[in-house]
Amino acid sequence: MRIALTLLSGVGYGGQTYFRNLLPALLATDRHNAYHCFVQEAHPLIRELAAPNLFFHAVLRSRATAMERFHFEQIQLPRHLRRIKADLLYTAKNLTVFRAPCAQMIAIRNMEPFRYRAFANTWSHRAQSRLRWELTKRSLARADAIICVSRAVRDAVTEIFPAAEQKIQVIYNGNPVHHTERTPIPQPFLLTASKFVPYANQLTLVEAYGQLVAARPNTPPLWFAGGVHDARYFRRVQQRVTELQLTNHIRFLGLVSQAQLHALMRDARAFLFPSMVEACPHTLIEAMGCGAPIATTTVPPMPEICADAAIYCDPRDALGMATTIARLLDEDQLRAQLVAAGKIQAATFTWDRTARALVAAFTAYSAPAHRMVHG
Repeated sequence: MRIALTLLSGVGYGGQTYFRNLLPALLATDRHNAYHCFVQEAHPLIRELAAPNLFFHAVLRSRATAMERFHFEQIQLPRHLRRIKADLLYTAKNLTVFRAPCAQMIAIRNMEPFRYRAFANTWSHRAQSRLRWELTKRSLARADAIICVSRAVRDAVTEIFPAAEQKIQVIYNGNPVHHTERTPIPQPFLLTASKFVPYANQLTLVEAYGQLVAARPNTPPLWFAGGVHDARYFRRVQQRVTELQLTNHIRFLGLVSQAQLHALMRDARAFLFPSMVEACPHTLIEAMGCGAPIATTTVPPMPEICADAAIYCDPRDALGMATTIARLLDEDQLRAQLVAAGKIQAATFTWDRTARALVAAFTAYSAPAHRMVHG
């Protein structure tokens, strides 16, 4: 069977983490099917991976824009799929390739299009999210199979599209944490990591942290790791930091490498994850794997992913969030319990398990009835 994968849109942290871990696991699990990966020029996996059943097709320049990548996938990729006689296309994202001449499997790994109306996004972000939502709706109808990366994602999809239930399978992401050397930092610190967007909820975290510092001036500093996706929201966060006189307590690290993030997670006094929209957050799995005691929100899928390896708070309640963080700082036994539970919970997320489940799903949807029916 010839399985095509498009990696053209997996250029962010989540997409890179997903494919960098998934592809080696697929190749270790499956030596029979041929994997044809469509990538941009100089994609790092071209150098890192080699196998008799792996074929890379560099079809776009390395700095192609989002519109160029979208145009290629929707207009030109179908021709390439015919050329390689693909039996199945796995996009590993919310969108199908609408003119693909073969069976298609998508993965719902981005819940933002489902929830964007709940947040004060800029008009441009709202427009982008609306477009993604319209494309996601059509893709759910067009796809032959749908991978949901958590039960929470499955429930969100079937609540809106009950007819999709028969096409859905839940397959979790794996744990991307490998061996990471400690880089001891002399002072204790709190860590959070996410791109700056309204649903990541850094603003409420700043409010909670401000209350904590006001009551306990010796509270460890709070470090933010993550790039700026929404500049207006980032400015609001910075402004609130200034208003609360927290500039000497908070550091913005910017976008850090995965190795740096893992090292920070290992050293952090606590890892704080106030997000209100996630699918199957790599960040929480990484934090558990790195041995960080975690405080996160009650919003699904956070309890599903962390189980008893985290303590939880209402994402909109700054006082409750501050109280939750204080527990992590004060209760040594609680931190030890969370770290131990996190190691156990993180071990349940393996890329080998993800790969085996995907190969089984690929096989199920490669039957002749599914092939070449959309040409």
